[in-house]
Amino acid sequence: MKAPPSFIFLLGRPGSGKSAVYRMLSERLRAEGLASDVTRIDDFPVLRELLDRDVGFKRHYRKEGGFVVTDFTILDDVLKEINRKLKELEQPGKVTFVEFARDRYANALKNFDRRVLDHSLILYIYCPFDTCMERNIQRFREARDKGVDDHIAPTDIMERYYKYDDYEGLYLRGGAELKQQAPAPLVVVRNDAEGLERLKRELEKVVETFKI
Repeated sequence: MKAPPSFIFLLGRPGSGKSAVYRMLSERLRAEGLASDVTRIDDFPVLRELLDRDVGFKRHYRKEGGFVVTDFTILDDVLKEINRKLKELEQPGKVTFVEFARDRYANALKNFDRRVLDHSLILYIYCPFDTCMERNIQRFREARDKGVDDHIAPTDIMERYYKYDDYEGLYLRGGAELKQQAPAPLVVVRNDAEGLERLKRELEKVVETFKI
Protein backbone atom coordinates (compact mmCIF):
# COMPACT_ATOMS: atom_id res chain seq x y z
CA MET A 1 0.00 0.00 0.00
CA LYS A 2 1.16 3.56 -0.76
CA ALA A 3 -0.23 4.87 2.54
CA PRO A 4 -1.61 3.36 5.76
CA PRO A 5 -5.29 2.38 5.40
CA SER A 6 -8.10 4.58 6.64
CA PHE A 7 -10.51 1.64 6.66
CA ILE A 8 -9.99 -2.00 7.63
CA PHE A 9 -12.64 -4.50 6.58
CA LEU A 10 -12.91 -7.28 9.17
CA LEU A 11 -14.39 -10.24 7.32
CA GLY A 12 -15.11 -13.73 8.62
CA ARG A 13 -18.02 -15.87 9.74
CA PRO A 14 -19.55 -15.47 13.22
CA GLY A 15 -17.17 -16.98 15.75
CA SER A 16 -14.06 -16.34 13.65
CA GLY A 17 -12.81 -13.76 16.15
CA LYS A 18 -13.54 -10.40 14.49
CA SER A 19 -14.18 -8.65 17.81
CA ALA A 20 -10.98 -10.05 19.35
CA VAL A 21 -8.99 -8.96 16.31
CA TYR A 22 -10.47 -5.47 16.56
CA ARG A 23 -9.53 -5.20 20.24
CA MET A 24 -5.96 -6.36 19.65
CA LEU A 25 -5.35 -4.18 16.62
CA SER A 26 -6.96 -1.06 18.05
CA GLU A 27 -4.79 -1.37 21.17
CA ARG A 28 -1.63 -1.79 19.06
CA LEU A 29 -2.41 1.10 16.74
CA ARG A 30 -3.09 3.45 19.65
CA ALA A 31 -0.17 2.28 21.80
CA GLU A 32 2.37 2.64 18.99
CA GLY A 33 1.01 5.96 17.73
CA LEU A 34 0.06 4.46 14.36
CA ALA A 35 -3.45 5.95 14.51
CA SER A 36 -4.75 9.07 16.23
CA ASP A 37 -8.24 7.62 16.53
CA VAL A 38 -9.72 4.15 16.08
CA THR A 39 -13.40 3.32 15.75
CA ARG A 40 -15.55 0.46 14.51
CA ILE A 41 -18.74 0.01 12.49
CA ASP A 42 -20.58 -3.29 13.01
CA ASP A 43 -23.19 -4.00 10.36
CA PHE A 44 -25.74 -5.37 12.84
CA PRO A 45 -26.84 -2.00 14.32
CA VAL A 46 -27.16 -0.65 10.76
CA LEU A 47 -29.35 -3.63 9.86
CA ARG A 48 -31.54 -2.91 12.89
CA GLU A 49 -31.92 0.70 11.75
CA LEU A 50 -33.14 -0.42 8.32
CA LEU A 51 -35.49 -3.01 9.80
CA ASP A 52 -36.98 -0.38 12.11
CA ARG A 53 -37.95 1.55 8.98
CA ASP A 54 -39.62 -1.57 7.52
CA VAL A 55 -42.88 -0.87 9.35
CA GLY A 56 -44.88 -2.82 6.75
CA PHE A 57 -42.75 -5.96 7.33
CA LYS A 58 -41.92 -6.29 3.63
CA ARG A 59 -38.36 -7.39 4.33
CA HIS A 60 -38.57 -9.16 7.69
CA TYR A 61 -40.84 -10.42 10.42
CA ARG A 62 -40.45 -10.50 14.16
CA LYS A 63 -40.19 -13.60 16.28
CA GLU A 64 -39.59 -14.23 19.95
CA GLY A 65 -36.13 -13.01 20.83
CA GLY A 66 -35.44 -11.26 17.52
CA PHE A 67 -36.37 -11.17 13.86
CA VAL A 68 -36.07 -13.08 10.58
CA VAL A 69 -34.95 -11.36 7.38
CA THR A 70 -37.09 -12.39 4.40
CA ASP A 71 -35.56 -10.10 1.76
CA PHE A 72 -31.79 -10.57 1.77
CA THR A 73 -31.22 -7.61 -0.55
CA ILE A 74 -31.42 -5.59 2.65
CA LEU A 75 -27.91 -6.86 3.45
CA ASP A 76 -26.61 -4.97 0.41
CA ASP A 77 -28.49 -1.88 1.54
CA VAL A 78 -26.77 -2.18 4.92
CA LEU A 79 -23.36 -2.09 3.24
CA LYS A 80 -24.34 0.83 1.02
CA GLU A 81 -25.30 2.75 4.14
CA ILE A 82 -21.96 1.87 5.74
CA ASN A 83 -20.20 3.06 2.57
CA ARG A 84 -21.90 6.42 2.99
CA LYS A 85 -20.93 6.62 6.66
CA LEU A 86 -17.28 5.80 5.91
CA LYS A 87 -16.90 8.75 3.55
CA GLU A 88 -18.15 11.02 6.32
CA LEU A 89 -15.79 9.49 8.91
CA GLU A 90 -12.55 9.64 6.93
CA GLN A 91 -9.91 11.99 8.32
CA PRO A 92 -6.09 11.91 8.55
CA GLY A 93 -4.79 9.49 11.15
CA LYS A 94 -8.19 7.95 11.86
CA VAL A 95 -8.79 4.24 11.28
CA THR A 96 -12.31 2.82 10.99
CA PHE A 97 -12.86 -0.93 11.19
CA VAL A 98 -15.84 -2.33 9.27
CA GLU A 99 -17.05 -5.65 10.64
CA PHE A 100 -19.42 -8.01 8.82
CA ALA A 101 -19.92 -11.61 7.71
CA ARG A 102 -21.37 -12.75 4.38
CA ASP A 103 -21.42 -15.89 2.28
CA ARG A 104 -20.20 -14.09 -0.87
CA TYR A 105 -17.69 -11.37 -0.10
CA ALA A 106 -16.94 -10.65 -3.75
CA ASN A 107 -20.51 -9.45 -4.21
CA ALA A 108 -20.71 -7.76 -0.81
CA LEU A 109 -17.68 -5.57 -1.47
CA LYS A 110 -19.25 -4.24 -4.66
CA ASN A 111 -21.40 -2.07 -2.41
CA PHE A 112 -18.35 0.10 -1.62
CA ASP A 113 -17.09 2.66 -4.08
CA ARG A 114 -13.50 3.26 -5.19
CA ARG A 115 -13.05 6.27 -2.93
CA VAL A 116 -13.47 3.94 0.04
CA LEU A 117 -11.72 0.86 -1.34
CA ASP A 118 -8.65 2.83 -2.45
CA HIS A 119 -8.04 3.71 1.20
CA SER A 120 -8.87 0.26 2.60
CA LEU A 121 -7.25 -2.94 3.76
CA ILE A 122 -9.28 -6.15 3.64
CA LEU A 123 -8.56 -8.42 6.61
CA TYR A 124 -10.07 -11.87 6.14
CA ILE A 125 -10.04 -14.08 9.23
CA TYR A 126 -9.82 -17.75 8.36
CA CYS A 127 -11.35 -20.06 10.95
CA PRO A 128 -12.85 -23.50 10.17
CA PHE A 129 -16.63 -23.72 10.34
CA ASP A 130 -16.71 -26.31 13.15
CA THR A 131 -14.53 -24.10 15.35
CA CYS A 132 -16.72 -21.06 14.63
CA MET A 133 -19.85 -23.04 15.43
CA GLU A 134 -18.40 -24.26 18.73
CA ARG A 135 -17.37 -20.72 19.71
CA ASN A 136 -20.74 -19.31 18.72
CA ILE A 137 -22.62 -21.87 20.84
CA GLN A 138 -20.34 -21.14 23.80
CA ARG A 139 -20.87 -17.41 23.35
CA PHE A 140 -24.63 -17.92 23.26
CA ARG A 141 -24.54 -19.92 26.51
CA GLU A 142 -22.42 -17.31 28.26
CA ALA A 143 -24.69 -14.49 27.11
CA ARG A 144 -27.77 -16.43 28.21
CA ASP A 145 -26.30 -17.14 31.63
CA LYS A 146 -25.46 -13.46 32.09
CA GLY A 147 -28.84 -12.32 30.79
CA VAL A 148 -27.18 -10.40 27.97
CA ASP A 149 -29.14 -9.61 24.80
CA ASP A 150 -26.42 -10.28 22.24
CA HIS A 151 -26.79 -10.68 18.46
CA ILE A 152 -25.51 -14.22 18.09
CA ALA A 153 -26.14 -16.13 14.87
CA PRO A 154 -28.55 -19.04 15.48
CA THR A 155 -27.31 -22.54 14.66
CA ASP A 156 -29.66 -22.92 11.69
CA ILE A 157 -28.42 -19.66 10.16
CA MET A 158 -24.83 -20.77 10.71
CA GLU A 159 -25.52 -24.00 8.83
CA ARG A 160 -27.62 -22.46 6.07
CA TYR A 161 -25.86 -19.17 5.36
CA TYR A 162 -22.39 -19.09 6.91
CA LYS A 163 -21.11 -22.62 6.42
CA TYR A 164 -19.40 -21.81 3.12
CA ASP A 165 -18.06 -18.53 1.80
CA ASP A 166 -16.26 -17.62 -1.40
CA TYR A 167 -13.15 -16.15 0.24
CA GLU A 168 -12.57 -19.31 2.28
CA GLY A 169 -12.80 -21.42 -0.86
CA LEU A 170 -10.25 -19.29 -2.68
CA TYR A 171 -7.93 -19.20 0.34
CA LEU A 172 -7.96 -22.98 0.74
CA ARG A 173 -7.10 -23.36 -2.94
CA GLY A 174 -3.85 -21.51 -2.34
CA GLY A 175 -4.74 -17.86 -1.90
CA ALA A 176 -3.27 -16.38 -5.09
CA GLU A 177 -6.66 -16.09 -6.79
CA LEU A 178 -8.12 -14.54 -3.64
CA LYS A 179 -5.58 -11.70 -3.67
CA GLN A 180 -6.17 -11.13 -7.37
CA GLN A 181 -9.93 -10.98 -6.93
CA ALA A 182 -9.95 -8.70 -3.86
CA PRO A 183 -10.83 -5.08 -4.72
CA ALA A 184 -8.28 -3.73 -2.20
CA PRO A 185 -5.05 -4.97 -0.57
CA LEU A 186 -5.84 -8.13 1.38
CA VAL A 187 -4.30 -9.87 4.39
CA VAL A 188 -5.44 -13.29 5.63
CA VAL A 189 -4.93 -14.25 9.27
CA ARG A 190 -5.67 -17.63 10.79
CA ASN A 191 -7.59 -17.84 14.04
CA ASP A 192 -8.21 -21.51 14.57
CA ALA A 193 -7.66 -23.64 17.65
CA GLU A 194 -4.04 -22.60 18.27
CA GLY A 195 -4.93 -19.73 20.60
CA LEU A 196 -4.32 -16.02 21.08
CA GLU A 197 -0.53 -16.11 20.84
CA ARG A 198 -0.73 -17.46 17.30
CA LEU A 199 -3.32 -14.80 16.44
CA LYS A 200 -1.12 -12.01 17.83
CA ARG A 201 1.74 -13.17 15.60
CA GLU A 202 -0.59 -13.31 12.61
CA LEU A 203 -1.72 -9.73 13.22
CA GLU A 204 1.82 -8.44 12.79
CA LYS A 205 1.08 -8.63 9.05
CA VAL A 206 -1.59 -5.97 9.53
CA VAL A 207 0.46 -3.72 11.82
CA GLU A 208 3.24 -3.65 9.22
CA THR A 209 0.93 -1.95 6.72
CA PHE A 210 0.94 1.11 9.01
CA LYS A 211 4.73 1.33 9.08
CA ILE A 212 5.18 2.49 5.51
